[in-house]
Amino acid sequence: MKILRLSAFGIMFCLLGFLGIGIKDASAQYREFGVNLFSTHYFGDLTHANNFYYSTRGGVGAHFRRHLTKNISLRADVNFAMLSGADNSPRLRKLSEEAFNDTSRYFKGPLTEYFQVDTISRTVTAVRGDVNLRNLSFRSLLSEFSVVAEYKFGEFMINSSVTRANFYLFGGFNVYNFNSQGKSANNTLGWVSLKDITTEGQGLENYYVTKEFRSTQIGIPLGIGVRWTVDKYTRFAAEAGYRILFTDYLDDVSGNYVNPDVIGSVHGQQAAEFVDRTRQLHPWLKPNTLGSARGNTNGLNDGYMFIGLSISRVIYPNDCPRL
Repeated sequence: MKILRLSAFGIMFCLLGFLGIGIKDASAQYREFGVNLFSTHYFGDLTHANNFYYSTRGGVGAHFRRHLTKNISLRADVNFAMLSGADNSPRLRKLSEEAFNDTSRYFKGPLTEYFQVDTISRTVTAVRGDVNLRNLSFRSLLSEFSVVAEYKFGEFMINSSVTRANFYLFGGFNVYNFNSQGKSANNTLGWVSLKDITTEGQGLENYYVTKEFRSTQIGIPLGIGVRWTVDKYTRFAAEAGYRILFTDYLDDVSGNYVNPDVIGSVHGQQAAEFVDRTRQLHPWLKPNTLGSARGNTNGLNDGYMFIGLSISRVIYPNDCPRL
């Protein structure tokens, strides 16, 4: 882990040096510094039918851009964001959390909209179609450093005024760090780092063969945007970018159900509740079969998207004092 982080920082400083030095004879060169403000959207195993609405969170960052030619520029970004996802609606999760702490709510009130129960046989007889019995959710604090190349198309005028704009495409690589967390249903533990309690037996070689995943990894950002000139020194941009990842554990969900008692014996009994959360919806639901799929079986990795705005301050070569 430490080696990966050191390598990532080494790459970062080398690329920042290149961006700062640039190519001296590039006539179109100038630099920009600016800030980013964006919304975040998660895609993965816990994607809900209304995921784009439910998973929307936010982030902030800063960027440095070096224009190399009329059409090509390099950009470095440092961003800090929150990601979130759940396979049930926020309302159902809230009702279930309340019912978990007051079991009388299982059998009356709003939760009966989602479940029909037979109190004699103590079974759930019907479940509403939009309920995912897996009942998993997460949030993640994410930090990202990225370097991308931008290709911008020809300028066009806006409303026949002097304001100029251009579309651009971008692609490159990023180094990001994430920390997926889950919240305990009884509110005694608060938010817990899911990686630390190995919810799918990651790294517990005495019990399972699932390998431990890294919290710091490399991805590929790709996207499109539009930039326009406000005045000589000000640029404004709107952009949408997707991050292709090489992990399926951004949401801490990928493999199969493991024995909660094993996780409890290693990390403490309270950690066991994060392995299988089905019965937190209703105590008469059956737990999942050990070894059955906990994550999606489509073989796809997780990903996330930034959609946002940025504003830049332009620094021209002639603005810098000569020594």
